[in-house]
Amino acid sequence: MNTERRTHPRLAFDGKAYLTYDGRCRCESVSDVSAEGLFVHTQARIREGKQVKVFLPLMVDDAWRLCLLKGEVVRRVGTRGQTGLGIAFLPGEVDTRGVLQTYVSGRTASC
Repeated sequence: MNTERRTHPRLAFDGKAYLTYDGRCRCESVSDVSAEGLFVHTQARIREGKQVKVFLPLMVDDAWRLCLLKGEVVRRVGTRGQTGLGIAFLPGEVDTRGVLQTYVSGRTASC
């Protein structure tokens, strides 16, 4: 059974993001990004279906940009080697997703 729901390729990412939910803010490591979501390594116990905001600093066009991305937790991973959350961006939200898409497109084209 294939449970893969991604429609955009993932891009490895070695950086931090601020994850906000329920009035809390945590600085977490991000391992990959795509035009539709990202994966953060965290010990936070956030349930699937919970809406979150992610503030992700990106180098775009030789300048740092801070992306505000509104998403929903779609996967929780809690194995020995990896703990974290898969976050899918919410459709129709007003955020800075275009900055992330520019970043991903630029990195993918240079590979």
